[in-house]
Amino acid sequence: MKNYSKLYFESISQGLNNSIYSINQKKINSELFFEKLIKLTSGLKNSKSRIFFIGNGASASFANHMALDWSKNGGILSHSLSDSSLLTALSNDYNYESAFSEFLKINNVSSSDLVVTISSSGNSGNITNVLDFCIENKIKTLGLSGLKNDNKSIIKANYSIYVPSKTYGMVECIHQIFLHLWLDYFMNVKEWSRDSYQNMNSDNFTI
Repeated sequence: MKNYSKLYFESISQGLNNSIYSINQKKINSELFFEKLIKLTSGLKNSKSRIFFIGNGASASFANHMALDWSKNGGILSHSLSDSSLLTALSNDYNYESAFSEFLKINNVSSSDLVVTISSSGNSGNITNVLDFCIENKIKTLGLSGLKNDNKSIIKANYSIYVPSKTYGMVECIHQIFLHLWLDYFMNVKEWSRDSYQNMNSDNFTI
């Protein structure tokens, strides 16, 4: 198809520009949303609290990635359910829809922590169960979702980023951008105003 890549790039741009941000179901602009999210994240670091990343499939890989980056580079101890033995044990002993919630219980998640759910549809049963668990236990949540604008994650998450794209690949790509935007903003990484290249090697670490 002619211009496929051009149209794909334009669709990513549209998805980013048209995403909807809300805090406790009140829509706000992106700048204010990320300012408030960074303030919340700074509080997590100061109190030595934790971040838990939750996702299925491709979103699970994003969860693993961000748990690593926040722990190593952001300075906030972060976790994801990446242990296949633990995941299958929890799924077998309880059920798959309860596995993530049980993981949070094992790790003694508390109201001082933050739970991040990543779900393209925003409606996966194990994701909505996590959000319900967090509501019941007054645990702060950030929910990334997409596809339909009536998905449950928008309503249940304290902090919500909704991507109004129609395909999974598009939503997943944009979720990755938002996750890195959050981390880079927190670390004050500015691609647009630097001359040197970032180096994450411990021998020559440069943010």
